[in-house]
Amino acid sequence: MIRIYIILLIISVGFVSCDGRQNKRESLQKSITEFNTKYTQSQSITFFPKEYTEIVTDSIVSNRVKVSIKNYSSMDETIILASSEKNTDYHRVFESEIVISFSSKAVFSTYISAKEFKLNNINDKFWNNATLEHVWVNQELSTEQTIQLDMSFINPKDKSFKLYRMSIDEKGQKLINLIEQQG
Repeated sequence: MIRIYIILLIISVGFVSCDGRQNKRESLQKSITEFNTKYTQSQSITFFPKEYTEIVTDSIVSNRVKVSIKNYSSMDETIILASSEKNTDYHRVFESEIVISFSSKAVFSTYISAKEFKLNNINDKFWNNATLEHVWVNQELSTEQTIQLDMSFINPKDKSFKLYRMSIDEKGQKLINLIEQQG
């Protein structure tokens, strides 16, 4: 009799376990489908450069002339390169700080950004999405009396650029000229 009860118990457990419920694979598939319909994918945001970038250059042109240039990316300002539902690409804006010393006396100090140049060139559409790329000492043209700094600006949206040359004399007087442009 006990054998009959044990056999009936095993058969009833077998029937109860075959009640048509989903298996693990089906449950997982259903959960994934529900999640994908409820939540849209989040937007991917990329920055160029990814992190804060700073390049400090101290150039000694002669025994009396020293040029300090600090090029850095602004973490607060960006240019939108491309935007879609899933992706947005940004280019960080660059700026520069320059100090020129003659005989250990700072005679020229300035801040350079595309915003400053835009104020002087309001009608030029290049400046709407432009950023400073780099400032450097033109060693070939610089002398003890006059420092030549080259400045490149880019517009990352349309891949155009402008190259300027800034001349600074030992009294701190500056003169800026456009050297080359594309686009």
